Amino acid sequence: MRTTLPTRLVALGVGLATSLTVGLATSGTAEAKSAPSGGDVSSATPTLSAEATAAGKAKFGQGATANQTLEAYWTPERMRAAKPADSAVSYQAAEKAYATNEAKARAAGTAKKTNDGPARSTDGAASKVFTVTKTSPSSFTAAYNPNAPTYDPTAYTQGKVFFSKPDGNYVCSGTIINSEGKDTVWTAGHCVHGGSGGTWHTNWTFVPAYDDDLANPRPYGTWSANQLWSRTAWTNSSDFSQDIGVAIMNTNWGWHIVDYFGGQGLTVNRGKSGVLEYAFGYPAEWPFDGGNLMGCVGWTSPEWDAWLFWSQTDKISCDMTRGSSGGAWLTDYDGNWGRLNGVNSRIDRIVGPTIMLSPYFDDDAWSLYNSTRYL
Repeated sequence: MRTTLPTRLVALGVGLATSLTVGLATSGTAEAKSAPSGGDVSSATPTLSAEATAAGKAKFGQGATANQTLEAYWTPERMRAAKPADSAVSYQAAEKAYATNEAKARAAGTAKKTNDGPARSTDGAASKVFTVTKTSPSSFTAAYNPNAPTYDPTAYTQGKVFFSKPDGNYVCSGTIINSEGKDTVWTAGHCVHGGSGGTWHTNWTFVPAYDDDLANPRPYGTWSANQLWSRTAWTNSSDFSQDIGVAIMNTNWGWHIVDYFGGQGLTVNRGKSGVLEYAFGYPAEWPFDGGNLMGCVGWTSPEWDAWLFWSQTDKISCDMTRGSSGGAWLTDYDGNWGRLNGVNSRIDRIVGPTIMLSPYFDDDAWSLYNSTRYL
């Protein structure tokens, strides 16, 4: 087994689970129903490439389903060879432009557009297949391996996202989120769409509990999507404060993905500072290899502030590398279940990153949830 624990890992303490708990109810609470719906969002039906279609037919015949087609296309070799989404030239150009504009806004003391509202939360849901006992999370300053077995909710509600762009195959991270439709996986916007001037990704698939230390790195199969969603501020303008994406998954073996695995909850408007987040993902560059789920723990703060003005992006101390894009920020996390309050979007530098950045989850994130929750 490969080494996945960096030697600089430092433990800060244990026993947080007693105060960080989340119920396992459905998301149709009175609080959820009172929130605004709709919003400035966009969507598309993901397509399959000719190469993927041919692979599906070759392995499963003319009637190959989307799940079968993607299983045939995403061989273990293709999955290992897929590049981190944030290594794409288009992503790097968009990130550079965004950083330049943010620096100007900070220097000018320009107030950023906000869409804050009251704190809103929806609960997670337990799996109808697996039975688990609650574990106690630990707190670390550097990326750590949670060593979550494939039958643990932390592992099987998260996984790797694989997709194709015109210039090759790429990888991100994603998380199953509970909703009335029982079919949503959340990730970063750049993991579903290329941003300004780009297109919706093809051959999009989610592999829960991916672990390439196993003989079969996809212990729960390959799940295909029938819709991809994001904020139009991302798809039209590559606005990293709106770098959020959602996939509506097809059923597999007759199961909705949330019914099979359970799903994490979601929360918004929790404030930009002092929120404890457990960040997860599949970092793929040294000292990591993309084969295992990793995590960081940190307290949030705005990416920048200029006296009375703050960024619409949050940061935590974290040294996960490229490949972790789209991974969950879970607050109210009890070791198994929590609420999504951000996604890995950017890191501060390629070599030796020290912080991870996420869009701040406000009513813009909630509108994306409301637009997809019943699908």
